[in-house]
Amino acid sequence: MTTWNFRVMLNRVPSDEETDTLYEAGLDDCAVAGDPDGGVYLMCEREGESLLEVITSVLIQIGSVDKLWAVGVGQGDAVTLGDAARRHGGRTQASFRQLASGQRGPGGFPEPLIEADNVSLYSWAEISEWLITKMGDNVPETNRDVTLADAAVKLACRASVVHRAPQVRDLFDVASRPTLVEAKVEPKVEAKVEPTAAQGEPAPPKPKVPA
Repeated sequence: MTTWNFRVMLNRVPSDEETDTLYEAGLDDCAVAGDPDGGVYLMCEREGESLLEVITSVLIQIGSVDKLWAVGVGQGDAVTLGDAARRHGGRTQASFRQLASGQRGPGGFPEPLIEADNVSLYSWAEISEWLITKMGDNVPETNRDVTLADAAVKLACRASVVHRAPQVRDLFDVASRPTLVEAKVEPKVEAKVEPTAAQGEPAPPKPKVPA
């Protein structure tokens, strides 16, 4: 099992009672947080086979509170070295440990933002910039599964606002089906055309009929 870290933006701030309901629904591995712009989100750390799977499970549990829903999905800046390896996709956690300790690379790996209880949290923005400039890595800006989940959540919200949710679900179902079907075409059999005198060739002799 992999532990995934992500955040789910909410449409509003849940009350204390609603927060308890979310906790009882299974969101005890998520914490309600806010940003300076007034937005509110759940910071989640959940185990699962895939990131899309665990995001889906969180969205289902958010639905346990009436009139509370997700409006976006993203990833925070603070990461462990394991998180950094998963976001990078091309380096292992061991590789990041060696870079952080200076055993590999040019040195100067970003310092942790927080060190507590044997856990070090780094800034992904600082790590990704260092990897690009010092190591020449091609670092993805965002996990593609997070991008897909965010697009799906925002599409669902937009469809709900314009009262087109059922139609958009039907559209998605149709668009998700394979569009290229291998057609079975019978081989075309060309008729053999005998040359005629009109085509500039001598006409075949007529068979003689016995008297």
